[in-house]
Amino acid sequence: MADTGEVQFMKPFISEKSSKSLEIPLGFNEYFPAPFPITVDLLDYSGRSWTVRMKKRGEKVFLTVGWENFVKDNNLEDGKYLQFIYDRDRTFYVIIYGHNMCSEYRDFPQVAVEVDDYENGEEEEDGDDQDKHQ
Repeated sequence: MADTGEVQFMKPFISEKSSKSLEIPLGFNEYFPAPFPITVDLLDYSGRSWTVRMKKRGEKVFLTVGWENFVKDNNLEDGKYLQFIYDRDRTFYVIIYGHNMCSEYRDFPQVAVEVDDYENGEEEEDGDDQDKHQ
């Protein structure tokens, strides 16, 4: 029976080689389904998604059209590492590691919501707050 678990690889980001396309390691080809997928989705930890075209050149496989958007949107620069976790279908989950080799999490705008700190909308009385209610 074939193994259906996720498989993964890591690549350093080198802008000279990886800004316009990214070569997938040759040994990884065995994990692609038949027929070969024309596009794959790249997902980050927050659920953002990029559809990227895959292209075969001989035995080599590259992420091409759409890859530049991923690079730009994630501010990739030389020396960062990318971990690709492949679901053996058409999705790569991508984790970006900074120069310190710790995974990077992007901050996204948070919506501030005011919450009433008191049950039933009423203030609780305790010894320190009693003088407020007199």
